[in-house]
Amino acid sequence: MRRRKEHRQVFELIRKSDLVLEVIDGRLPLLSRVSTIEKHLVKLGIPFIIVLNKCDLVPRDICEKSKRIFNREYPTVYISAQNRQGTKILRKKIVTLSPNKQEILVSVVGIPNTGKSSLLNILRGKHVAPTGQKPGITRHLQIIRVSKKILVYDTPGIVPFDHPNRELQAFIGAVSIDSLEDPVNTSFFFLDRIRNFYTNGILKRYNLPSLDMDNEAIISHIAQHRGMILKGARLNITEAAKVLMRECTAGLFPYWEELIEK
Repeated sequence: MRRRKEHRQVFELIRKSDLVLEVIDGRLPLLSRVSTIEKHLVKLGIPFIIVLNKCDLVPRDICEKSKRIFNREYPTVYISAQNRQGTKILRKKIVTLSPNKQEILVSVVGIPNTGKSSLLNILRGKHVAPTGQKPGITRHLQIIRVSKKILVYDTPGIVPFDHPNRELQAFIGAVSIDSLEDPVNTSFFFLDRIRNFYTNGILKRYNLPSLDMDNEAIISHIAQHRGMILKGARLNITEAAKVLMRECTAGLFPYWEELIEK
């Protein structure tokens, strides 16, 4: 019920905005988009900018490629809120898309854990919004003036309508790992996904010989590698699975999904 209320708040706020920033995880550019928001904005005729965040975790040529592909649909910039990179470009883009406005009302939307509040903090130049790895850090609407011209509304993270699959929501950081009913099987989903894209990061992180091992063997290897041992010398498979998922979503090993140009 609370989630539905938050969704209503977001859509009501969007209708009051002059421009919207959709913050996306630059490592997972397709998965972290929210098509329902984009379609709603197009229908209302409200301009928006796709902001590819966390690009300090992705090679620059991959960021440029994602930006080039998304630019064919909507204005796009890539930034690193963590490293304060790209925000000047974003500010200029906001003003360019609202040339006749003395004061621009901007909404920031996106799924949890894409760095919306971190973006607000660096736009303002100081800490004004709570940040953290746990999904759902922002629970209430906030209004923050980031300059004389730009006023920004922050919104709670949206669990994407596009992805009802709980495992996929965990993979993109939209739900807490601790809330998962079956963390081991969910970690297998992570491993299957990672096999299809960039694998060097996970191999180095856990000193894995290859990803040709089956999923259970990989999680067992991680448990052994990290010394996760239960009574009776049993490996703590559940905790190893959670470690893998937490470290993946937190960007503690390099991983990204590259877009394909058509």
